[in-house]
Amino acid sequence: MGTSSGKEDEAPLHFVYTKAFFIDKHEVSNAKYMEFVEATDHEKPEFWEDKTLNLPDHPVVGVSWHDAMAYAKWKKRRLPTEAEWEKSARGNDDRLWPWGGKFDKGFFFYFVNIFGEDDNYKKTAPINYYQSGASPFGVLNMSGNVWEWCLDWYDENFYRVSPELDPQGPPGKGTYKVLRGGSYLNSIDGVQVVRRSRNRPHIRNEIYGFRTVLPVP
Repeated sequence: MGTSSGKEDEAPLHFVYTKAFFIDKHEVSNAKYMEFVEATDHEKPEFWEDKTLNLPDHPVVGVSWHDAMAYAKWKKRRLPTEAEWEKSARGNDDRLWPWGGKFDKGFFFYFVNIFGEDDNYKKTAPINYYQSGASPFGVLNMSGNVWEWCLDWYDENFYRVSPELDPQGPPGKGTYKVLRGGSYLNSIDGVQVVRRSRNRPHIRNEIYGFRTVLPVP
């Protein structure tokens, strides 16, 4: 997990063990999130009326960490920890993109949604569109499309003290929650699976979405 050659908060490269879990193959879609809204009378996301973002098979955006947690609880799930998220995106080696190396499948590609329209989408793309960009575990859009909320509080120095067994993030209450994966506004280097971002848990942004995890008892 992490890297020794990236940004300061991505270091050091270290080894962790996660307990068994299931993770959504796809980001939570607008259609799935609407089922939750209609069933619980939860507040609709920001940008819900934006026709460039609200297509049923595109990832829901404009949801806060609290919104994502409410959906996950409704599904009897939770958000992934940073360690679970990176394991799902990276597999068991030190690759920096889910498919392997930066140019493994060419430069003008159709396996990740990043800045520009060479990938066929200016903003979000369908959650099942980039099949060839799947992670070693078959999980889609772990790089690009939308940043994904994680369970953990953010601490730029956490990797230096992270426990080896199933890390859950820094203890106590922090200021920011972790986001992983990059979005349709990032460059190819900005969607490396080691990249970490953060924001306050009440923030709703048009590049923030999520997926959920079901731990194995």
